[in-house]
Amino acid sequence: MDINIIYSDKSIAVVEKPAGIPSQPDKTGDNDLLTALNEKFGYAGIVHRLDRPVGGLMVYALNKRAEAFLSSEMSGGFKKTYLAVCCGKPENESGTLTDWLSKNQRTNTSAVVPKGTRGAKEAVLDYRLIKSIGDEKFGQLSLLKIELHTGRHHQIRVQCAHAGMPLWGDTKYNPDFRRGYYNVSPALYSARLEFIHPESKKTVAFEKKPENQPFSVFI
Repeated sequence: MDINIIYSDKSIAVVEKPAGIPSQPDKTGDNDLLTALNEKFGYAGIVHRLDRPVGGLMVYALNKRAEAFLSSEMSGGFKKTYLAVCCGKPENESGTLTDWLSKNQRTNTSAVVPKGTRGAKEAVLDYRLIKSIGDEKFGQLSLLKIELHTGRHHQIRVQCAHAGMPLWGDTKYNPDFRRGYYNVSPALYSARLEFIHPESKKTVAFEKKPENQPFSVFI
C-alpha cells in the first residue's frame, strides 16, 4: 500500500488516510493502514480512528510509550479539525451542536435521541461556515470547518444531518444519496491535528487540505 507520510520520527507517524481504506483491520480483511504501518516501521499503535469512508490526517504511535501517552491525551488536549461539504446552507454561520446519540449495532448507524435515553452519549461539535456555492445537480453546497469536542460513532455525519445540513455523498444519513450512488464517500476530511508530542512534550500541529471532489469546487 502506498502511504502518504506527512511526518514521522521515532515516536509518531502522521499519515493521510485515503477514503475507503480501514484505519485498522476489520471483518472485511481488506488492506488497512495499521497493518501497512506495522510492516513499514516494525511497530504501530492506533490511538484514534476515522470511519472507513472518511479520509484525512491520522497519527499513529511508533512505540508502546508513545501509544500510552497519546491514548491518554485523547480525553483532553487532542484537537481534531475537519472540513465537510454539506448540502444546503446553515441557518447560522457558526454555532455549537449538542445532541445525544444512540448507536444501533445491527445497522452500524447512530441517531439523535432524547437526553436520558438508555445508552445514549452526549456529542458536541463547533462548526463555522467557510463558503457556499451553487451546484447544478445538488443545489447549494457549503464548506464547513468543524471542531470535535467528543468522538462519537458517525458523530459529524449524524449531527449535521439532524441539523438540516447533511453531508454531500453520505449514503447513510443524506436522503439524496441513499439510492443510486455507489462510488461516493461522505465529503468529510480530517484536515488538522493538534496534540502534545509524546517525547518533546511540546504542542505540535499538522494540516492538509483535501484535493478531491467536491472539496475541489471550493478552491
